[in-house]
Amino acid sequence: MASNTATPIIEWEGDRRPGFGSELVKLNHRLHQHPLFSDAALALLLDSVSREDYYVNTMDVTSHNVRSRREGEIRALSGKQVLEAVRTGQIWILLLRPHKSQPAYREMLEEIYAELRRTLPSFDTKFEMMSILISSPNIQVYYHCDIPGQSLWQVRGHKFVYVYPNRPPFLNQAALEKIALGEAHEISLPYEESFEQYATVFDLQPGQLLHWPLNSPHRIVNGDCVNVSFTTEHFTRAIRRTFYVNCANGILRQRFGCTRLSQNTTGLSYWAKLGLVAAYKLSGRKKKRRKVLHVDFAVDPTAPRGVRDITPHEFGR
Repeated sequence: MASNTATPIIEWEGDRRPGFGSELVKLNHRLHQHPLFSDAALALLLDSVSREDYYVNTMDVTSHNVRSRREGEIRALSGKQVLEAVRTGQIWILLLRPHKSQPAYREMLEEIYAELRRTLPSFDTKFEMMSILISSPNIQVYYHCDIPGQSLWQVRGHKFVYVYPNRPPFLNQAALEKIALGEAHEISLPYEESFEQYATVFDLQPGQLLHWPLNSPHRIVNGDCVNVSFTTEHFTRAIRRTFYVNCANGILRQRFGCTRLSQNTTGLSYWAKLGLVAAYKLSGRKKKRRKVLHVDFAVDPTAPRGVRDITPHEFGR
């Protein structure tokens, strides 16, 4: 993707610039028109993606039933067949690291962050990543939070995005710590129906993006249409410090029973917690905690809901 500073990716609205990274912001973008998101390009990406670089789920689309979420896999299907299963079924696909097989996505990601840095000189990021989401009509993404800074870019279809304040009771601190440590799934965040009165709701359309404050819980419900979107994720110095503090607090809470835990990201307490996280990693205990998926279906465009039951097995990441 050639750089073209004369045609910005994002349509910045004057007073929205200072709030990016710290406030809930909706902006317009032009990447929904990019050929990398055509059916042909997505089919090619699906043809070439490695097993460790995707998730595929199905779930109850009628209620917030987290236990209905199932892990699946793609077996012996062309990318075109997978897209057909998405169109007619109830499937959610997350493609991680698309640049591994198609370097053009890395070029797109680099151009996005180059523009952010030109526009926001203090927005210094590291470890930028892109993931692509391809999902069926009415599919849900249950209430959860993410650890990095994140933006959601809508490309095709529309979805309702519910964003909640990033403070208790909406953001349970002990649950966040487990997620930061890699000991719990993002959707393990406790949810109550009473939270809905505090949600900010967006009907996200093609060519729109959302950026929310760090760790803001959110959930998503697709419209009655196929959805294609992508996320961009990053760490800034402040986000990295918050991450380390959450990890350290999780270790102190779970291993030593501490409950009165500061979330300061400066001073002696921060450096002590940074040392604790480093020691925890060096101990090898974190490496022993692999993410294991319990897989029990395969994508099948000829099956009801695009899902065919298979003998359950585990896949470790």
